[in-house]
Amino acid sequence: MIPKIVFVSAMALVILGVSGVAGQNRTGTIKVIGTGKAEGMPILNSWFTTEPSTDALIIPTRVHGVVTADSIRRFMRIYFPRTYEELLEYGFLFLAQVDMQFLGPREEKWLYDALTEHRKGAVNTRSVMSMNDVFNLPWRDSPLSRTFPNDAEAVVADKTLIRGARTIREVAGDLVIRDDLELPAIMSPFKDPIEGAYGQYRGLNTIPKPGSVILSYLRTDGNVGQPVPGQVAHVFYWRWNRSITFTFQDMIYDRFWSSRSIGEANPYALDIIANIVWFSTGRELPGDPYRVHEYRSDLYEFATRKNLLVSLLDFAERFGANPSREYRKLRDVEDIKSVSTDLYLDAEFDSAVNELESALELMAELEGESRELKDKALLWVYFVEWAVTTGVFLFAGFVLWTLMVRRRLYREVGITALTL
Repeated sequence: MIPKIVFVSAMALVILGVSGVAGQNRTGTIKVIGTGKAEGMPILNSWFTTEPSTDALIIPTRVHGVVTADSIRRFMRIYFPRTYEELLEYGFLFLAQVDMQFLGPREEKWLYDALTEHRKGAVNTRSVMSMNDVFNLPWRDSPLSRTFPNDAEAVVADKTLIRGARTIREVAGDLVIRDDLELPAIMSPFKDPIEGAYGQYRGLNTIPKPGSVILSYLRTDGNVGQPVPGQVAHVFYWRWNRSITFTFQDMIYDRFWSSRSIGEANPYALDIIANIVWFSTGRELPGDPYRVHEYRSDLYEFATRKNLLVSLLDFAERFGANPSREYRKLRDVEDIKSVSTDLYLDAEFDSAVNELESALELMAELEGESRELKDKALLWVYFVEWAVTTGVFLFAGFVLWTLMVRRRLYREVGITALTL
């Protein structure tokens, strides 16, 4: 199933592959609605298109760059589920700094009812969506905020003076991931490789409600932090009726969550996100998270190399090559990748990694054949260029020799005598 994605590129809005029939999703996948600040939508897009177990609908609901309020209203009108029953087909909700004005009373009630009456999972980011009152006050006043573990009213009330304005308190400290045995293994398997990389990490203040479970926190120097002074919750969750909802202290384009293209990005960000989605929707967490991480890394590599290979074949075809044989082989490689995805969805992770690695090996062979095809196609280009260059050189030499050496076009001037 091709996911529904609406996201922001550097210069324009891009709409990728809209699903044909609402509710049709691949067996074993979890349908996700991701929405929020347009700046973060490409990151959600990257996560939920890379992860095979998710099928995402991503819509911006906060202006940024070229995404205007009118664009957002149009996207919501076209892509947001039309009925409550259609909304219930989605198992997970990701609210990444939402501007609540774009969620009307009907949509807000639907989301609240879905989380309250059914088993769903959800995340909201940056504590109370923003340090700015324009965004955090509507969130505080929304019934939807009551379904999340962060005490929005208490956070908004605890303001401090920053840059001449009263805003939500920012905190900084070393990031600590809890590894208590009774906690679900959502973040703890990755404690050692990532914990030391985020000294003096920053985020907004959070105040977990009673019953919340804290998975990570910032260790601060002062007394800021509840329920433990000096500890400000970073990622935490609670149970709201049958649902499990999470709050993140930071933004998804902060260092801890940001894209692979960022030098300081967390290589395990997608693994943590997938664990959150799986845990909150009742799916069993992987017994060997590093093996699953290996599969996702290989999957990301496969997608990147496939895109480069298709571009190479398209380039060769433009110069007269016939890449039909290479495209047939690529389809065979994709079939193997599809088998690995099915194994992954069936939680047969070792077999999935082995299948995907064999697909990557065949991809390497196909890349070599495609380079040879490109070289053969360009050989004629090089030959024509050489022939044209050589022909012009010889013609210029002939003209130069004719005019300046043989002087065939010149006639001797006769000598005349001057008579007085």
